[in-house]
Amino acid sequence: MSHSKLTANAASIGPRSTVEAYAGKLQVLLLMGVGVVAAAQIGKAIISVPMIRGDLALGLDVAGLIVATFATLGAMTGIGAGLVVGRLGARRSLIGGMGVIALGNVIGASAPDQLVLLVARIIEGVGFLAVVLAIPSMLAQLVAREKRDFVMAAWSAYMPIGIMLMLLAAPLLPAIGWRSFWLANALATGSCAILLAIHAPATPATARAAARFFADALIIIRQPSCLVLAFAFFAYSCQIFSLAFALPLLLTSVHGVSLGSAGLLSAMVLAVSAIGHLSSSLLLRAGVPIWTNVAAAFGFFALSGFAVFGNVLSPQGISLAAALALGIGGLAPGAIYAAAPHTAPTPSAVPPTIGLVQQASSLGQFAGPAVLGLWVESFGWRATPAILAPAALVGLACAFALRRIFATAESRGHSERQHAAASGVPTIEIIERGDR
Repeated sequence: MSHSKLTANAASIGPRSTVEAYAGKLQVLLLMGVGVVAAAQIGKAIISVPMIRGDLALGLDVAGLIVATFATLGAMTGIGAGLVVGRLGARRSLIGGMGVIALGNVIGASAPDQLVLLVARIIEGVGFLAVVLAIPSMLAQLVAREKRDFVMAAWSAYMPIGIMLMLLAAPLLPAIGWRSFWLANALATGSCAILLAIHAPATPATARAAARFFADALIIIRQPSCLVLAFAFFAYSCQIFSLAFALPLLLTSVHGVSLGSAGLLSAMVLAVSAIGHLSSSLLLRAGVPIWTNVAAAFGFFALSGFAVFGNVLSPQGISLAAALALGIGGLAPGAIYAAAPHTAPTPSAVPPTIGLVQQASSLGQFAGPAVLGLWVESFGWRATPAILAPAALVGLACAFALRRIFATAESRGHSERQHAAASGVPTIEIIERGDR
């Protein structure tokens, strides 16, 4: 081949590689943006409930179900939903999930009574689970291995960002009404489904028999590293949702802050939480180990309860302490999501592993506020650290367990590489298993 042809080929390869890399970045941004839109459906219900109660004459019990539906589905079906996503294929599940959320919004916007609205929220919840279980699996396949921890940690910010955006949209509600707000969300989620159908990366479905389907679930449940991740996310979810639940009540009932001001302060606290999630990705990229991020988060959680609930700070001081707790605490979920591809027994087991983590998160979302409410009702706000600190210590123990798990895996991988080098066996797969 002539020198001119070689030069031409090199010139053609370079731009193509650049274009593919740019397209890959856009796909990553699209997936993360879709996750934020999906999480906004949780915040949408939170800020709309007061208007919905007035329109449909809902009791507090039904209003609570409307907000908690997503957590209910996640708590009951997390790992099973992850297995379904793995079987259908992440791309198909993602597009279908956003379409289902759009459908739920349309039904909810026209709901004549509480039963139809609750059914609409269940439909939305099914779509939400499909989306948040499919995206991490797609990200793990889409990004280069050396960037995976960074991207997975950044992905974890989807929840606080989505909820925060809806809280900031609260001033619009009196002008447009909650039904128009629901329709606007239907338009947003439907548009996301169309964009995904055009631009989402292709991922293969895994055709498996039903017996193998449930065998995979048992393998994941029996995997100690997967269970440690689940317990860590349960502890984190207990902490963040207890604090998010308690902060407005504490500010209004104990410190006399107006509801509007309490809502604004809560939105600001969630914004700091999102910064913590993103900071986790930067720390992981800088080489800070996964377990260190988790340990720092729960160590601060263990101390922050005394500052927030000790009745020694002003409302502004309490909000600052809560913001620091959620900001530093935000290091945990990013690290846990980054750990999921490492701890999953096989690459195909990433969706159900994340499903297990999501299920633990949903259980914590229920257990944290419920137990905290009963505790405060019986013993008062000052006794709150006595129940939050033990949950933080559970998370801290999980951090040190992760340290040991990764150290053992690295040591085993090093030994296998040495053995492979001595016997002349290719070491690519061993290297893949031995990192982190």
